Formats: sequence, C-alpha cells, structure tokens
Amino acid sequence: MRDGGPSVLQSGTKMVLVRLAWAGAVLLSLVGVVTLDFLRHGGQFRDLPAATPLACDTLKLGASAEDIQFDRARSVAFLSSFDRRALIEGRASEGDVLQLELPTTIDAALAAPSTALVAKPAGFRPHGMSLYRMGDGALRLFVISHLPDGGHSVEIFEQRATDRLFVPVRSVRDPLLRSPNAIVAVGHEQFYVANDSGAAGPIDRFSELVLRRGLSKIVYFDGKEMTVAAQGLASAVGLGISPDGTRLYASETLGKRLAVYERNAGTALLTRLADIPVDGAPDNINIGADGVVWLAVHGRTLDLVRHFGDAAHAAPSWIQRLDPAAPEAKLETVFFDPGTRLSAGSVGAVHEGRLLMGSITERKMLSCRLN
Repeated sequence: MRDGGPSVLQSGTKMVLVRLAWAGAVLLSLVGVVTLDFLRHGGQFRDLPAATPLACDTLKLGASAEDIQFDRARSVAFLSSFDRRALIEGRASEGDVLQLELPTTIDAALAAPSTALVAKPAGFRPHGMSLYRMGDGALRLFVISHLPDGGHSVEIFEQRATDRLFVPVRSVRDPLLRSPNAIVAVGHEQFYVANDSGAAGPIDRFSELVLRRGLSKIVYFDGKEMTVAAQGLASAVGLGISPDGTRLYASETLGKRLAVYERNAGTALLTRLADIPVDGAPDNINIGADGVVWLAVHGRTLDLVRHFGDAAHAAPSWIQRLDPAAPEAKLETVFFDPGTRLSAGSVGAVHEGRLLMGSITERKMLSCRLN
C-alpha cells in the first residue's frame, strides 16, 4: 500500500460529501423559493374580501355545472353538467347539457333542470360551451368534450323547433385541440377555442405551471381548417365575445389578467389591445346583453387544489364584473363567498337581475338576486 493512501481516500470522500451537502442545500433553497412564489402568486398570503350578503338560493344538481350559457330570448340557462368529483375519485362518469327555465319573477324558486339534448355523443364529457343564434333564428350549441381515450372534440348541436331540444350536427377533432377549456362560437360552424396548456412534455409543463411561461394558444376553426389565432397566453381558461363581435376576451389564470383582443369579423384575425389585471386567478367569462363582462375568479389557488383532493376543504367562490363602457376599465367584486355556500365557483352568468353560479366540482349551483 502506498503511503498516505487511506488519508487521501478519506479526504476525497469528505470532499464529495461536502459537495453533495452543498448541492442538497441549494436544491432545498430552490424548492423553498419556488414553493413560496407559488403560494404568493396563488394568493395564499393575501386578505380576501368579506362575504357578500346577497340573497341566494341553492339548487341541488346531480353533477357540477362548470359553465353556463343563456338563451336570453326565452330566459333559459344551459348548464355544462359533468360529475367531476366522481372523475377525481376514479369513478366512471358521463355528462350532459341541462336546460333550466328561469321563473318570471326574481324571487321565485328554480325548478329542477332537464336534459337539453336529444342524444349525447359517445363518451360525452362536457366542459366549456357557447350558444350561437343563426340568421334564421335557430340556435346552435357548441360544447367542448374531453373524451375517455384522452382526445378532445367540439360537439355542435342544433335546436329543434318542435320541442326545443338539441340534436347532434357535427363533431370536430383536430391536433390543435391540445387542452381545450373554453369556446366562443362566431358562426354556424366557426368558433374560437382556448387551450389552457401548450406544454409538449413534462419540462414544458413544469415551466408553464411554475415559471408561468405563456405556452397557451387560442385556435380558430373556420368550418374546414383549424389555425392558431393567438399565442403566448399564460393558461387561457375562459373566452367571451362582445355583443357586436368586435372584442374577444380571454382569461389567463396563471397570468392573473384579462386579455382583450380586437377581432376582425371578416378575417377572424385577433389583435391584442390590452391586459386588465385580475385580483386572483380568473376562470370562465360570461358576457351580458349589455356588454358587461362577468368573470369567475379563484382567490386562493392552493385552496382550490386542496378542494379537488378533499371535498370538505372549502375553496372561495368569487364573481367580478367589468363594464367596458366605463371611463376606467377595471374589475369590481359583485359576489364573494369563502366556500361555505359554494366552493370552487367557476362561472357567473347574469340575466334580468339574477346571478347564476356554477362550480367545478360541487353538485349544486347558486341563484342570487343582485341589488
């Protein structure tokens, strides 16, 4: 054995251990910084508004109503009905589109909804919806469906004049429907879709969620071909269009903002005009007949994540509104609930003084009378 062999070996081992200790410390520090940033950005350290004292009724449902669309001419609400809690718990579930007739008086209770579809496509799992009235007055309903095979489609239905139920017309599938969340119809077969993720793999997904990279895209279908209409969004989860069709709104949940686009009706081109800050993580958009934007917002992201795993853990429900005609375009709170009346509120839609709210996971909805 050469002189100094054991001491050299011990010295080398010690140096390796020191380097590993430093690497571990750096890694733990990075994890801590990322975790704190996630909690801060997700609103975990912020003060939330006080509960809004609106008079509300609860309507029990067989599944959650993640999105709501109005046929304002008939005072009927359409609900995207799917039992996401069952899916989270690993149980098989298929969805439906329900129709809810609104009473003529604001104080009257809501009756139970019924199906709006004559037939459902196989493996129907509805998500975002859009209602479009054609030139002859007929209604078409566009619904995003997440299929059991992992693919996605946009299902197009048309309402029958005889019984007001919707019959399937067309199913659209395309590789650009990567992770569709929200949809806006602008023609009898034309629509925009917001993909809430643009990640091509685990590394992209990490950078999208943690670093909040804008990988999300809005795509447009012209009836024949699907193309990218806008990109660079930080998780686009909501879409809405102004009554005159010239403004398109997109909510960026990770970007915590509302993107405003000018829309060219002839070319479908979108030009980004403004970004409106959102106090929280925005979700679905619903636009009233007067052009007012109603936005569902998640106040604390961690509470929402914990609610997905544990139904008993409350997640706040928050509805904000934006009046584009106001001198200063900013969002204001209309309704806030810490999760006692409704958890994980995902949509707020208003018609004739009545605010309807649905949830991502809860099998109920709220009907509130606005002051």
